[in-house]
Amino acid sequence: MFKIRLLAFLTILWIGSSCEKIIDVKLDEGDVLLAVDGWITNQPPPYYIDLSTTAPYFANQPTPRATGAILKVRDSDGIEETLTEVSAGKYRINNAGKTGARYTLTIQYQGESYQAETVLKPVPPIDSLLYEKLPARLGREEGLYGKYYGPELPTEKDFYRLKVFKNDTLFNKPRDLTLFFDEFVNGNYLFDLEINPFEPYKRGDKMRVELWSISEDAYNFYNEMIQQINNGGLFATPPANVRTNVKNLNPQGKKAVGYFGGAGVSFIQGTFTSEKGKILP
Repeated sequence: MFKIRLLAFLTILWIGSSCEKIIDVKLDEGDVLLAVDGWITNQPPPYYIDLSTTAPYFANQPTPRATGAILKVRDSDGIEETLTEVSAGKYRINNAGKTGARYTLTIQYQGESYQAETVLKPVPPIDSLLYEKLPARLGREEGLYGKYYGPELPTEKDFYRLKVFKNDTLFNKPRDLTLFFDEFVNGNYLFDLEINPFEPYKRGDKMRVELWSISEDAYNFYNEMIQQINNGGLFATPPANVRTNVKNLNPQGKKAVGYFGGAGVSFIQGTFTSEKGKILP
């Protein structure tokens, strides 16, 4: 019986190998969509909106820039600005952002009209950064690391993104995207909050920390983006569409991807001059 089963198995293998055929599979590349990336803050302008278009998944080239679009930004006081395209697909906002104001972005591109809305939320100050040299441990190299000190707003449901720079370069890998909200710390003083534990600083390095107060929708956008970035592997679940606040005014028109956001921003920066110290505003 064992010999019969083995013979049958070998026969199947021989049939399968002799009938091998190369099949040219044409994948559906999908619609080319407008991609929007831009923020307006309470920091001095200019701000920029970047427009590009999506590319086929296997295209080995940068995404095409969306040039020749007409962009306008209007605030809740009715002040409107038409943006200038300063380079291919890069549009400049000159008017300063105001805390508490609502902003509407309109885009006209290739016969389609899009709109996005956002609000510029207040942000608490950063009181100080304390730093010291820490020994190597699992997942951390020896070096200088900073800790955050500052208040949190007394209002409920505040959402934040923390941006960390080293010598004017933003830590911008997926693991560096730091988000939090005030569900358990509402109105409390934040202290000993370890900043960017993945890469150490050394004496002479400059650290800059920015606290961005963002909307709940922007917070969810970033979280969904993180999930999609981590949704890798041959047998991963199919990626879901990440939310966007950029809507086509024609429900039957092409959709857009990306985000136009508003944020209050506070920051602190300084140079590590010793193995232990404090940075003040």
